[in-house]
Amino acid sequence: MKITTEALENRQLLLTVEVSEKRTEQAKQQVARRISREVNIPGFRKGKASYSVVVQRFGEETVFQEIANVLADEVYRKALEQEEIEPHSAGILEDVTPDPLTFTFTVPLRPTVDLGDYRDYRLDPPDVGVSAEELQETLEEIREQNAILTPVERPAALGDVVMMDLYGETVDGEIFLDEEDLQVLLDAEEDEPAPGFHEAIVGMEEGEEQTFTLTLPDDYPEEELQGQEAEFDVVLTAVYEHFLPELDDDLARTVGNFDTFEELKEQVRKRLLEEAQREADNEYARQVLEDILEQTQVEYPPVLLQEAVDDAVEDYEQAVKSQLRLSLDDYLRIQGQKMEELREELKPGAVTTLKRALMLGEIILLEEIAVEEEEIDAQIDEISASWGSRAEEMRTVLNTDTGRHDVLNRLLGNKALERLVAIAKGEAPEPAPAETQEEESVPEQPSESDE
Repeated sequence: MKITTEALENRQLLLTVEVSEKRTEQAKQQVARRISREVNIPGFRKGKASYSVVVQRFGEETVFQEIANVLADEVYRKALEQEEIEPHSAGILEDVTPDPLTFTFTVPLRPTVDLGDYRDYRLDPPDVGVSAEELQETLEEIREQNAILTPVERPAALGDVVMMDLYGETVDGEIFLDEEDLQVLLDAEEDEPAPGFHEAIVGMEEGEEQTFTLTLPDDYPEEELQGQEAEFDVVLTAVYEHFLPELDDDLARTVGNFDTFEELKEQVRKRLLEEAQREADNEYARQVLEDILEQTQVEYPPVLLQEAVDDAVEDYEQAVKSQLRLSLDDYLRIQGQKMEELREELKPGAVTTLKRALMLGEIILLEEIAVEEEEIDAQIDEISASWGSRAEEMRTVLNTDTGRHDVLNRLLGNKALERLVAIAKGEAPEPAPAETQEEESVPEQPSESDE
């Protein structure tokens, strides 16, 4: 075989292979025998018709295509071996020409990842604390949660809690509210569901029905209703005075196993600090990941992006099925959108996801990150336990080869992110000398880590 290669952009290689006359002739005879065995040709026993007779009977184009089919895989495999080419995935046959018989393939190569000076990256972690205002606000929420409601026989006033049946309809006849036994704290500063709603309830008595018109706010959750006039029909079913307990030892004992209000206050402070630290850690990790990703240079064959978009479409389809109970085809038809348009819409996110996965894969390789079987078992136990009565069913699924592989990739991704965070803080162990690191291929792309 005569082989020529040409480097293309985006980690692809154009591979041209000219097959020898001898091998071409062998393929011709092989195809002729096979066709004549499968099809009766008058005047010839099965498998005995010559190549020229087969061509005369079925046409040169048809027979040529059969020859190409016979040789394509063999030619591609031998050419890769001869040129010592390591493809990322299956190549694409672009063209086949006769005389001499020549195959042209596009070969996707392994992606390249340049992390830059990621080991020198530093980011100061944020200082975390709980302000007096945050603490007081949470204590007021606890106070509100333990408010005392006393039924009264008088018109509703601001500060009361009322029970109502509420019906809302736009001037165009679109129903957007239909609630029964709705509990509302009448607050003049509250503008839900519309500014003036709470004031309109003031003065109503138990059993009274009232209809009034208000304008929905510009930030109403349903965008198409923003700024529209709407008619509200309210039936008041109960009125309660709303008493807030004092922030004292009695409240602390009511809330939980506390003897004093100071104990409750300290517990609340501790919980708020833990939540703030968790949020800060997540934000810090997100920023580290974003910064390293920004400085990382990747190059990959188009087939990898196609696969990433395929995954994004699959996730989108699952979301449509679970949330809307529709097939993706039906949803796209309702939206007036074509699949090609959806794929184009999902492509930017798929590019980011792919780049992140390749970056984390390179971190795993360079930092020699590994996961032990015991860690996979522990993760499977933790995930399964969260499924309650279906724990054993989930454990069975996760203990398959595919399931364990998915868990492994997720753990690797999480460890890679943890290592980047340690590097950013200047706390990561020094990497092993380059000469002691094993030469190995880039690991499979890890799953998205949980930030």
